Parts: sequence; C-alpha cells; structure tokens
Amino acid sequence: MTTATDQMNSALQVIFSFFLGLMVVALVGVGTNTFLPSPAEEYDRQIQELYHQIDSYHVKTSSDAELTPAEQAEYQAIQDEILELSQASDLATRDWARTSSIVLVIFATLVMSISLIRAEQLRVLSNGLLLGGIFTMVYGAGWAVFSGSSPIRLAVITFALIMTIGLGYLKFVRGRRKSEYEAATQHAAEQPATALQAAMPQPTPQQAVSLAHQAVVGEASPASEEELLKRIEAIEERLDAAANAFGSKLRGS
Repeated sequence: MTTATDQMNSALQVIFSFFLGLMVVALVGVGTNTFLPSPAEEYDRQIQELYHQIDSYHVKTSSDAELTPAEQAEYQAIQDEILELSQASDLATRDWARTSSIVLVIFATLVMSISLIRAEQLRVLSNGLLLGGIFTMVYGAGWAVFSGSSPIRLAVITFALIMTIGLGYLKFVRGRRKSEYEAATQHAAEQPATALQAAMPQPTPQQAVSLAHQAVVGEASPASEEELLKRIEAIEERLDAAANAFGSKLRGS
C-alpha cells in the first residue's frame, strides 16, 4: 500500500532528477561557450565602430550640408566594409554553431553513458544524468539545425539519433532483461533447497522428544532402530526423486 510519505518521496525524486538534468545542460552549455566563444561578438564590436563613423556623416547631411566627393567615397567604403563584416560574421557563426553542436552532442553522449553506470543502485542520479544528456542532445541538435545546409549537419543529427536509440536500448530494454534474468537465476538457485526441504519428512513433536531422549540416554530399542532405518531409506528415496525432478526441469529449461 502506497502511503503519503512514499508519494512525497517519489515526487521529490522526480523533481530532483529534472533539476539535475537542467543543471547538467547548463554546465555543458556554459562550459562550451566559455572555451569556445562565439565569433559574432568581435564582428559586432567592429561593426558598431563603423556605424559610429557613419553617424558623423548623417549629422552633416541632416544640416543641409552636402558631402564632398571624398567624403562620399569614404561613406561608401564604410558601408561596404560593414557589409563584408556582416557576411563574414554569418559564415563564422555558422562554423561556430556547427563545431559547438558536435561538442555538445559528444558531451551529451558521454553524460548519457555515465547514467548507465550503477543505474539500478543510483536510480535518481541515473535518471537525472539521463535527462541532462537528453537536454544537451536537443541543445546540440538545435545548433546543428541553425548551422546552415551542410553534410556535417546531417551527420551530427544522425549520430545524435543513433546514440539516443542505442543508449535508450541499453537503459530500458537490456537493463530490464538483465534484471529479469537475475531474478530467474536467483529463483532457480533457491528451488533445490526448497525441494530438499519438501522431500525431508518432518517428525512430530512426540517423535522428536523420543529421539532426543534416546540420543541422550544412549538407549534405543530394536523397533526404534528398525523404524529409524526405514525413515532414512524413505528420506533417500525422496531425495533421489527430488534430484531427478530438478535435473529434468533444468534440462527442459
């Protein structure tokens, strides 16, 4: 019967696993951006400086003053440079997004692989790491989609799909089969002892007291000895029958 405490513990475990997954994807994302910063920031800084230069020409034209041919040439050169920097920023950002997606997918695969270690003993941590790996995989696949049309993008998404299916199989399908096999093996190992206990006749309390008294006194009548021999033979026959039955069951399985 499930109590309120068990339900509360289950809810807290789910919340903790989800929070752990968010922390994992945050750590991987921040770490990737720290060691692999976006090149767009440097291009944006240069473009902003050029826009400041263009503002001076706009101020002059707003006062009904015409630009000299030299100033017009400089103005056009600044605009051309801004266009070139924008195009270069787009190309660099796409390359950076493609590289970042590869790094994120690799880290996601690593985290999901770690979640398979001692998954049964550390179920909450394993689920949290698995969620973190899934979130990171989605994050990396998103950067791959926005990295432009490239065969590398298709390769990254395909690799992410294969790793997700493979690790999901190891986590849910193979792990369940392993647990079922271990349970069946343990049950089969316990059956011989159960069969032997069932095969052995249990003496009544009066017979147990009589046998104990005879063992202490050291005296036993011929009838008791004959009865004891018969019981030993009966026990041997039952043990042989149990062993044969268990052996045939193992061969049939």
